[in-house]
Amino acid sequence: MPARMPCTAIGIDERLAPHGLRRAQYRHAVQAKNLPRAEGARVAAQRIDRDLTARMPQHPESAIGNLADLEAGQIALSRFIAQRPDGLHVQPARLESASDFADFVNRVFDTGLYFRGLDYANFIALLYGSAATGAQGSPDEVLLAADITFFRPERQALYKEILIDGDEAAYLFEPLYPEAAEGGLTTEARVRLDIDEFIASAWTQGVRFGIDVAAVRTGFEVDKAERRVIARTLPFVPGKDAEVCELAPGLHRNNAPRRLLGDRVDLRQFETRYPQVAAGLRLVRKNPRTPGVDGYSLGGQTLPAPIPKDFDLAILAGPGTRINREDGAEYLLATVCGFLSIDRQSNQFSVTDKIVSHEGVSVRTTGDLLLTGEEYEQHGEIQEKRVVQCRSITAYADVYGRIISTGGLVRLKRNLVGGSASNEDGDIIVDGMASGATLTARGGCINVKRADNCVIVARQVVVGQATNCDIVAEQLTIEVAEACALAAQRTDLGSSRARRELDTVLLVLLPDLSAYDARLNTLRGKRMATEKAISAHRARMDVLRSDREVANYLALAQRLRNHAATLSADQQVGWRRLSARVAPTLRSLSQLSDLVKELAAESDTFGNQIDAVLAAREETCSKVNCELLRVEGETRVSALLPRPADLPLHALPVKELKVRLRRTDAASRLLFAGHAGQFSWSYRSPPA
Repeated sequence: MPARMPCTAIGIDERLAPHGLRRAQYRHAVQAKNLPRAEGARVAAQRIDRDLTARMPQHPESAIGNLADLEAGQIALSRFIAQRPDGLHVQPARLESASDFADFVNRVFDTGLYFRGLDYANFIALLYGSAATGAQGSPDEVLLAADITFFRPERQALYKEILIDGDEAAYLFEPLYPEAAEGGLTTEARVRLDIDEFIASAWTQGVRFGIDVAAVRTGFEVDKAERRVIARTLPFVPGKDAEVCELAPGLHRNNAPRRLLGDRVDLRQFETRYPQVAAGLRLVRKNPRTPGVDGYSLGGQTLPAPIPKDFDLAILAGPGTRINREDGAEYLLATVCGFLSIDRQSNQFSVTDKIVSHEGVSVRTTGDLLLTGEEYEQHGEIQEKRVVQCRSITAYADVYGRIISTGGLVRLKRNLVGGSASNEDGDIIVDGMASGATLTARGGCINVKRADNCVIVARQVVVGQATNCDIVAEQLTIEVAEACALAAQRTDLGSSRARRELDTVLLVLLPDLSAYDARLNTLRGKRMATEKAISAHRARMDVLRSDREVANYLALAQRLRNHAATLSADQQVGWRRLSARVAPTLRSLSQLSDLVKELAAESDTFGNQIDAVLAAREETCSKVNCELLRVEGETRVSALLPRPADLPLHALPVKELKVRLRRTDAASRLLFAGHAGQFSWSYRSPPA
């Protein structure tokens, strides 16, 4: 720096007058300065020099020197900084490591220098990257500052300690004035702080990021002491985890009540429970994770953003689905048409031709179900009063509600308690126990391992052990029956027992042969009428053949066909005349003969039909039998005669059925009654 100007009176005048010092102070300073080597004058001059240095706007000289003749306190520019007429420019392309620029900044501040005219936004961007300031792009040169100058100790002393509290840094701003010089000299001119010096001071105190330059400049102008926040930590911006974006509508159930016609709703059913999808449909898309943005502490340390979570879309692909990569994105596609299910534990998507549910059927989870699929698997309980309408169903848990099948297979792996199961044209299998339940399969077979207090109606029934049950079937097989009321055409009963003074009643359902008899009567009547017509036609033919000319003609014609006679020329003339006379009669005979043949064929057909009906009648009767291997308690076996006026047993309401099975009247005929032994009986077909 150039040598300081001697403090003469003129020099002081030139330096003080522009700053508004009072005349008395000015004269006092001049007098004190002009005291010839007096101690007071020396002290006063030193204070005035220090005071002026602290409060006067400075145009300090540059502290940048050449590496060859670098003076004390100066600094040489690094290779990546270029000095231009408008200031210092950083060339990012020449930075060899991320710490090069930070090392240079530390060297500047540690040397007691600071950046004059600092572009703080570019300064922070160079230190910590464009993400810290929101700067865009990567120019070839970045303006850093106007110059690098000396940060003089007397100026450094003006800046107080910065108060750091967590993520904020505060500073106590107040107006500054120079101290009064010895001898009573005071000044009123306010000391002005500089933003570039403030940044340098903050750096040495550990605040190296997040300074609010505008707030600091405003703080310099306060008229009274005021504490203000001058820097804040930049928190990290969290990234976004990879996620699944659903593409197809209706992938999940809709728990809204099902809408009916006329703006009515069914509160027992949900709008959508098991969605169906088509092959090739895009189900979901994977949205890749988005990385977060790191933050920075007041000291410039990186606050790393957590790494967002990622997943492999392939783990969501279950049966009936596949992964497809298209347009840079990953999709989960359905490969078959069917029902979509999403496993709640693994979140795996599956498309199958059957519905699989693990939730159970209740008013909270599903409501009543009306399913259109071919097969339904239920792994949860079907609760009381809930209705499941489907085709085939396999229930792996207890069933307390109602199952209505339209013709598939109903299989209950556990128990049916207090509910019901019906199948219009299929079978019902209960691997566990049926208790207090109603089972109906009029066109199929019901197979139950154990049944207690149940009503069972089916074409065929197979029960392991039945207790206090009412059963109606065409074919019935029971290993052990206790206090049951049974009705069947064909019964195979292993053991019959009474229970609590309630005996076992068995009705052998005799077949209704009226349809067979009516058919036989009709066929026999038709056959009799046909035979009568044949007899009449044959009598008419006999009358026509009894005519003398016709008889002679027929006899001669027979001899001629057998070559037993020959005719002369004269006889041939007479033969032709005879043929002409009997021709009408011969035509009548031919017609009658054809008609008799047709009627005979019809009679044979009626005979075959009669034989077929008799065979079917006999087969029906042969199926009616009762085999009771062991009678171990009071048992009664009766034959129930069919009456056209009575409703079939399977059509009776439950209460009436229970009464009818145990009632004795004119329609029943006792076959066996006893408490021990065995019983075997077969129905003999009555004469047709």
